[in-house]
Amino acid sequence: MLVVTFNLQHGEPLTGDARSAQRLAAAVRDVPGDVLALQEVDKGQARSGRVDQTAVLAETLGFRRHRFAAAFGGSVRGLRRRPVPAHVPGGAGYGVALLSRWPVVSWHVRPLRPGPVRVSRTGAAPWVRVRVDAPRVLLAAVVQAPDGPLTVGCTHLSTDPPTARRQLAESVRALRTLPGPHLLLGDLNLGPDDAARAAGLTPIARADTFPAWRPSRQLDHVLAGPGLAPAGEASALRLAVSDHRALAVDIVRT
Repeated sequence: MLVVTFNLQHGEPLTGDARSAQRLAAAVRDVPGDVLALQEVDKGQARSGRVDQTAVLAETLGFRRHRFAAAFGGSVRGLRRRPVPAHVPGGAGYGVALLSRWPVVSWHVRPLRPGPVRVSRTGAAPWVRVRVDAPRVLLAAVVQAPDGPLTVGCTHLSTDPPTARRQLAESVRALRTLPGPHLLLGDLNLGPDDAARAAGLTPIARADTFPAWRPSRQLDHVLAGPGLAPAGEASALRLAVSDHRALAVDIVRT
């Protein structure tokens, strides 16, 4: 089974500033895979043409099963609403998505605890900057693959490393309540060794993915629990959108 994880960056083009469903579809038309995990996905946002990007990709690539999970509901500008646990809002949102060619037995959504509010001084003036950690979410699917069921999770973690490690451990604990074997895909904002230690899972796809134009770091990962292994080398695919490359790897049961 070929799995792919891709930080979509809400379809931001590498060149130009045109954002549309047609341009997004053209950019991803040749993406391979049986399971596709997406991060930084827009739904109903003005900046991306108010389209449902998950639905656009699913139709373009021929995925019959797909689900979007909002890290927050509403517009990316102004007030943001946290989603109700296990609920995928019908309105606008921003978050992650999973697409599968195989039947999905069940879907699961879990909001992840954000990091602390951080306060820092700005220059010599008596002003402070308050930074609120963005909300994060884990989306999981129990997939009925040809050689048996497995659970696939998708998430996009905090840019604050200690918070990302905690959210990663929280995600793994949640996945382990679902049928195994287990895969966790996504932009974890951690390096491979750091992610492996925090998750207690095996990184099975090694390739630099960021920035897209000249990758020097791996922020995007495929982590596997017991019973799964890579069938070959991973590849980092450069597409016409996003500041990340898509990470693809073929996996087999062991």
